[in-house]
Amino acid sequence: MNTFYLYSGSANVNAEFPFGRITAAGLTEHFAVTITTTAWYTDMTILGGTLGFAATIPFGSDTNTAAVSFIGPLGFGRQINRTDTATAIGDTAFSASLGWQQGEHHWNMNLTGVAPTGEYNDSSLAIMGLNRPAVDLKGAYTFLSLETGIEATGALGFTFNAMNTATDYQTGIEMHLEWELAEHLPFGLSAGVGGYLYQQLTGDSGSGAILGPFIGRVASVGPVLSYTIKSGEQQVTLSARWFHEFATEHRVPGDSIFASLGFPL
Repeated sequence: MNTFYLYSGSANVNAEFPFGRITAAGLTEHFAVTITTTAWYTDMTILGGTLGFAATIPFGSDTNTAAVSFIGPLGFGRQINRTDTATAIGDTAFSASLGWQQGEHHWNMNLTGVAPTGEYNDSSLAIMGLNRPAVDLKGAYTFLSLETGIEATGALGFTFNAMNTATDYQTGIEMHLEWELAEHLPFGLSAGVGGYLYQQLTGDSGSGAILGPFIGRVASVGPVLSYTIKSGEQQVTLSARWFHEFATEHRVPGDSIFASLGFPL
């Protein structure tokens, strides 16, 4: 599967954000990346669930502009209207999953390890990686009615981050919830609504956390649309999602757009 992800957001000048050794205010973010995911589902079962593996590799560009940026808590090296851009591979992820199915009910558990392969510069506003390993544990459930075509999906995950050794900064434990409610029509079209909620559960720490715990939160909602094309036993699914963010805290509010192309081999 290949997904194109576009994000655009901005925060007012009173909101400060840490970027390595830089503190930025009046931040505007533009992020465009293509994300390639390859998955393999084996014939092996564990605890009655099908075992699968996946690898995800992102590549894209990050352009950030700060109305004011400075180094350190005392404001040394102050700059006005600074813009930085980074174009490179991002952090790669490798996951293992177990999936179960019983009639119209589907469950899965997913364990993902994130490798810090993305470009990172602790003196830049633009980065394509976070310079730290992380582990994410997620569970998901989907109900898909074979009679009415109604689909309801929810996924809950927790991310545990290691230390960024370049800045002695450790991001706290993060919770993320994704959901979708859609209607599948007989001719391959599906339409509905979805969203996500991100909530940091513990504060940031380390000598580099000059802005304190910096506990973040963001919620979003928006339309989802997909269309499946079938030719014999082969099928291709096209999907699009647009999510508008709100209820942000220590995060830049914006809009996320996802466009995906997926097919089984």
